[in-house]
Amino acid sequence: MGRLDLMIESERGRRSTTTATRGRRRSHSRSQDNDHSNHVTNVNNDYDLYLSAKNGSLDDFSRTLHRVSTAERVPVGVILHRLSPSGNTFLHIAAKHGNEQVVAYIAAKDPSLMLIKNSFNGDTALHLAAKAGNESTVKTLVSESQDVAGGENNNLLRAKNERGNTALHETLINSRDSIAIYLIEKDPEVSYYENKEGESAFYLAAKAGSAECVSLILNRLSTDGDRINELFNRKYSPIQAAIEGKKRDNIGIFPIHLASFYGNVQVISFLLHDCPDPEEMLDGDGCNILHIAARNGRCNVVSYVLKSPYLKGLINMKNKYGNTPLHLATMNWHPKIVSALTWDNRVDVTLVNDKGMTALDAANHYMPDNPQFPQRLTWAALKAGGTPHSPTRKTTIGRQDPKKSSNKDNYKERVNTLLLVATLVATITFAAGFTVPGGYNTDTGMATMLRDKGFNIFIFCDAIAMYSSIVVAVTLIWAQLGDIKLALNALTLAVPLLGIALCMMSIAFTAGVFVVVSKLRWLSTAILVMATVFLVIMFIILAPMCGSHTSSNRIVRYLSYYPFYLLILASSS
Repeated sequence: MGRLDLMIESERGRRSTTTATRGRRRSHSRSQDNDHSNHVTNVNNDYDLYLSAKNGSLDDFSRTLHRVSTAERVPVGVILHRLSPSGNTFLHIAAKHGNEQVVAYIAAKDPSLMLIKNSFNGDTALHLAAKAGNESTVKTLVSESQDVAGGENNNLLRAKNERGNTALHETLINSRDSIAIYLIEKDPEVSYYENKEGESAFYLAAKAGSAECVSLILNRLSTDGDRINELFNRKYSPIQAAIEGKKRDNIGIFPIHLASFYGNVQVISFLLHDCPDPEEMLDGDGCNILHIAARNGRCNVVSYVLKSPYLKGLINMKNKYGNTPLHLATMNWHPKIVSALTWDNRVDVTLVNDKGMTALDAANHYMPDNPQFPQRLTWAALKAGGTPHSPTRKTTIGRQDPKKSSNKDNYKERVNTLLLVATLVATITFAAGFTVPGGYNTDTGMATMLRDKGFNIFIFCDAIAMYSSIVVAVTLIWAQLGDIKLALNALTLAVPLLGIALCMMSIAFTAGVFVVVSKLRWLSTAILVMATVFLVIMFIILAPMCGSHTSSNRIVRYLSYYPFYLLILASSS
């Protein structure tokens, strides 16, 4: 595996570096041993040293290093400065693979190696150790670097790679929280260094939901407020600077907004402890954390805000366009959040935005001609919550006519499908009524199992199924008359009845089979168990479709609560 690792590393190296290296090897093959300026690793000669740096003991590495030094008549320091095709020194390799003893040995031999960056992406050995999660190696490098003199640019903890990331950035990007905490404690100021994307370590900690890192940064901040204010060049207090941080792309997204976007309730909770007025924490569009959570479907954040009394001011707050959280949840089709908001009595469902639209108006306005299921559920949740139309809303007849025509076609398809199913059920149950299990007594013409309880259940359920399906068929005939409201009312009655017919037909089949095989106990038991399981599954699937999800009646809403959420679960990706 060692050769494979080295081959991969060679492949990852820049082509120009590799090509130049090969050219030097061809032109200087005889004089290479005496050319100390050539630091590119000769794979064949240094392969054993590479393996020792990767996963060998300190004795192995030291012995191999001195053997190579003696054989090539090259000082140990020059060998340690040799580079792989990716620009990695032996210190990089040892740090990447967590070989702590070798890291300590090399760093003590030549501390300047700790500040060397590889040519692949400008990583120091500390970057590689932090990425790999080698905590003990990180601590060793930081400890050894204490003796390296120099200013800010020479500080190992503050060294940046080509992406502008310090080692602290890399730990947070790779979810190495324990290492991040250690690095923050060693140099809290690095928490505010930005990479090329304008992201500070504090920003990344909030984004990742690392409450412990955020807490530590803020606690350290309070002990060095003057320095932090100098870094930010603002007149705000240290706590305000910490919470607001740097604006990403100048659009005013703060760490608390980012935590809301990603649904990190723990970070939001911590940041709010130091925020005297959450209503002041707005992004460039005037959105608070509830707006952001509602727009992006973060149910846990919405639930947290609704359960927190001191955040009640956020519930009906409007952004710069006049949209409340309910408007944003509606326009982004998040039925679960819309339902949660409309169940809360503090939410004012009558509020309108700058376009004069309530949330229900917005749903109607942005609803496509062929709405998907989440969009339908969002509309249903608004209707069930009693959301009204705006009394001043304007209707555009030209816009609605194509929708009506499309809706008629959709209803006709649904009616025809249900009518076909109802006809099949009626046909099957009608036939089953004259082909009863056990047959007939030829003398009397009566069913031979007339006194059997299972047979009675069969007849009873079969009759209900047949009559229900016939009523469904008759009801759907009314739906064919072309009126959408009439079709809707017909479907409202037909779907539950058809569900009853299907369930009764299933029970009738189970009863009939049970009567026939009742003498064989294990088989009859198996039939009952299977029937029970599948009937429960059928009920769970049919119940949401049969319930009334648009009724604002409180009792009906309670009855349809779980079926509605089952529909949300079924429609979620």
